[in-house]
Amino acid sequence: MNVPGRLYKSATSETRASDDGYVTSDLLDFYRPMVAAGTPLIVTGNLYVSRQGQSAGRQAGIDTDDKIDGLAQWADLAHSGGTKLIAQLNHGGRQMAKAQPRERIVSASNIREPMYGCKPTPLRGDELPGIVDSFVRAAGRAVQAGMDGLQIHAAHGYLLSQFLTPHTNRRTDEYGGSLENRARLLLDVLKAVRAEVGDAFPILVKMNGTDDLPFRRACATAELVQVARWLQDSGADAIEISRGHYESWPGMVQGNYRGFVYNPVTRGPLASVSRLRKAAMLAAAPVAERIAGQLRPPAEGFNLEFATQFTDAVSIPVICVGGFHTKEGIERAISSGKVDAVSAARAFIADPLLYRNVVAAPSKEHPVCGYCNLCIASFSTTRIDCGSADVRTVRDRQIRELGVS
Repeated sequence: MNVPGRLYKSATSETRASDDGYVTSDLLDFYRPMVAAGTPLIVTGNLYVSRQGQSAGRQAGIDTDDKIDGLAQWADLAHSGGTKLIAQLNHGGRQMAKAQPRERIVSASNIREPMYGCKPTPLRGDELPGIVDSFVRAAGRAVQAGMDGLQIHAAHGYLLSQFLTPHTNRRTDEYGGSLENRARLLLDVLKAVRAEVGDAFPILVKMNGTDDLPFRRACATAELVQVARWLQDSGADAIEISRGHYESWPGMVQGNYRGFVYNPVTRGPLASVSRLRKAAMLAAAPVAERIAGQLRPPAEGFNLEFATQFTDAVSIPVICVGGFHTKEGIERAISSGKVDAVSAARAFIADPLLYRNVVAAPSKEHPVCGYCNLCIASFSTTRIDCGSADVRTVRDRQIRELGVS
């Protein structure tokens, strides 16, 4: 797959699909300006591969054949502007911002997820082939929908990441213990998906460069690099490097955090937690947000130090996400040889025309992400949008000027 640029749109939870996971006009409208701006490559927000794996409200799915038509509209939209569209395949595991009724919450082991309080049950050995099959069937639907490739999500503490990380994987069977065993499910998924889509269809994998789990049994960066080598040998075509689990907060997304706790607790994914837990979170919010801002301030390219280690270890392209939003920062990362391309998520929410405004036809006045993180604070219940009214005003004016409806 040839891509005419090295700044990509990384996956973002959109919260714009229908309640049962179908593509909507609202979802397509979110991406329309990015396509009009010539964004070379877009990775969808994570598409759940099974109802059990749906981790958030209004999340798009790729779990049934009747969703293919909507996904095809998404691909057609991307292709109308020359953009490549990559379907991100995911199973949420224990990280359930919105657990599905009648669906069992599962993981590698029964370790409670502290952000949402979900206590999973371990997947039995005889259930794991079904997990692999759900990814395989989803991959086949991505091909039928006309997607240009797919990305297996093995980062951010979702199910495949939960198997990789010793803190969340306490198994004693062939899927736990050694690194080779903990990587087995991910490699099983990749090999089976590769067999389904053939050698010519691009497969990317999203991985952590660091689990960012201090005082817990994290998967070390050197181990993750070894997993990347195995992925390359098993047919992966590119690696995107990110970081953290949900419980790594504030490590997964560096930035400013004022109001970050208030939003999810009052109208976001934590609104349904118990009154006692909600009261405790709101009471701790001012101090927690201040400390988070000091520990993880905004920084451009904050995952580069980890991505470089993958670039040195594999020959397939390495993409790095993490705070990129300036032409200088993007060019510096690529020209240094540390990575082959960079991706951005929050910066594209603030400025869907980011590729045009920053790379293709630099604009002195354009919306600039302030990394307040309010765009993602209310995902799962509230449609993703920039949290700054001033930024939205500039953004909407530029979109109108571009003639995007």
